[in-house]
Amino acid sequence: MPDLGVKNLQLEILFRLLSKAAGTTYGKQHNFTEIQDYSHFCDQLPICFYEDIESQISRMKKGETDLLWPGEIEQYAVSAGTTGVGKHLPLSAERLRSDYRFMRSVAFSYLKKWRRIPNVFGKHLSLPGTVETKNGISIGEISGYTALHSPWWLRPFHLRNPRELTHLSFKDKFELVLDSALQSDISVIVAVPSWILTLFQQAMQRTGKSRVSDIWPSLKLMICGGVKLANYRPHLEKLYGEPGLDFIETYGSSEGYFAFTDHLEKEDLKLVHNNDIFYEFIPDPLPEMESLSIQPTVPLWEVEPHRPYAMLVTTNTGLWRYAVKDIVTFTSVDPPRIKVMGRLNEMLDDYGEALQLYEAEEAMDKCCDDLGLAHCAFTVGSFLKSEQEIPCHYWFIQFTAPVHTQTLERLSTAIDEELRLNNRHYAIRRESGALGPPTIRSLTQQDVNSWLDFRNKGHAQSKLPKMLTDKEDLYFFLDI
Repeated sequence: MPDLGVKNLQLEILFRLLSKAAGTTYGKQHNFTEIQDYSHFCDQLPICFYEDIESQISRMKKGETDLLWPGEIEQYAVSAGTTGVGKHLPLSAERLRSDYRFMRSVAFSYLKKWRRIPNVFGKHLSLPGTVETKNGISIGEISGYTALHSPWWLRPFHLRNPRELTHLSFKDKFELVLDSALQSDISVIVAVPSWILTLFQQAMQRTGKSRVSDIWPSLKLMICGGVKLANYRPHLEKLYGEPGLDFIETYGSSEGYFAFTDHLEKEDLKLVHNNDIFYEFIPDPLPEMESLSIQPTVPLWEVEPHRPYAMLVTTNTGLWRYAVKDIVTFTSVDPPRIKVMGRLNEMLDDYGEALQLYEAEEAMDKCCDDLGLAHCAFTVGSFLKSEQEIPCHYWFIQFTAPVHTQTLERLSTAIDEELRLNNRHYAIRRESGALGPPTIRSLTQQDVNSWLDFRNKGHAQSKLPKMLTDKEDLYFFLDI
């Protein structure tokens, strides 16, 4: 188990947050001043979902103060949907300072540990999200706020002014950044990996170059988040065309920034546990979201390695025992290091198959590796063509090279067998003939971008969903 340093730090953060918010409406309702220890904290405060605090957030956006966190909150991060739609999570001044400290830790860790100071000199290309301000309230993607509050010492390196970019549509922003980048020698790129792939492809098309390194020979560092880097890294390296690229992955969301790559040769991430976020975890979470509220929790200092957990956070922006809805596992508990396995509520269960996202990802990775296939991304949905047929899963996969029909059929068989081994519900339905074998089709990055346009999701943090739960999305890909 972790030493007492983790426990002491986490408890210090918890009671500092409780003390700070004791005079708020929420603090009074839940008797913050009476809480003496972690067990009492769990008894006094329920596990929280967005729907539980949506009404308070609506009031906060109208100017009410001291509801979830002291003072007035004028900035909100969009956690889902397009700007102006979706879940809007409050961003206090303290939270923005925590984000700044997190990004500074990422930079200092890279420079101190790897001593690659020359890699950060030169122009930095970033594709931050959009932030819109109306009636004194700002609403936008968290990457936009991060860009707006970037350290002063980074400003001379920006390819384009972040303040300018955060007020543009993503299409205009992308074209502006690409045009500027083709006239510069970029050294650092900060963006979602899927957009970096598009950037590389379009830069090569416009210049006629066969390698990205011929376009930007000084490019040595990429800082990525939003989607799983491992799915894109080998393809970005291949397009770059020569060794030497460093990748830093950050794990964060509208609720906070949690972990980052502190070792360039490892895929797991360092969990930052000293930055005003108190962590709790639900062991072996059930897929039904409503069940989280009645499942037992453990604090960070009591987690076990290699066990799936749902994560809860208490933060300095008025989120109390808030369910992030991600599944993580700990590769190490001393110090705490994690892998993000997927979203808790991402599951296909239209026909009783109960296919969890992380099960689909593990099957995809293993079977593609076995067949020597490289892929960037995938999405899967269930579909029943007619009453004369049986339902099946449709897998749409973005490969890095054309794949023959026979190979797709072999991959279908391999995925089917892997899922039968690891998912009892899936196996029963396949064996009983209630579910047909999976069908696999190829996608291109252009197909993905077309879907983003179709869904009006041309934003910096937009990405292809792993599970197609909306039939309109499934029909879109079936029609390609």
